[in-house]
Amino acid sequence: MTKVSIYIDDSVWITFREKVFKKHGNLRKLSSEVESLLRAAIVEDAVISAFEKIGAKAKGTISSKDIKTSRPQLRGPPSEEILMEMRRKRVAEALPRQ
Repeated sequence: MTKVSIYIDDSVWITFREKVFKKHGNLRKLSSEVESLLRAAIVEDAVISAFEKIGAKAKGTISSKDIKTSRPQLRGPPSEEILMEMRRKRVAEALPRQ
């Protein structure tokens, strides 16, 4: 364990303390909540080591923004439009003709 001193804006710290108190009913879990937030921020290292354990190569993680920009462009209409049209045809065929 390491003891660390950091500077945080008063309003941010007060809000964080209130959320921890609401979640746990006391402030004894402040350190563990800060640690869990820090672990979430450095999740990339954990992902890389997990891939290495199973023998897969990983250079790191990518952000959701990078995923969205590297998606292939659609060549036709979106699948939901195709499905809606198929359902409309099926319903129209099932209706009695008068």
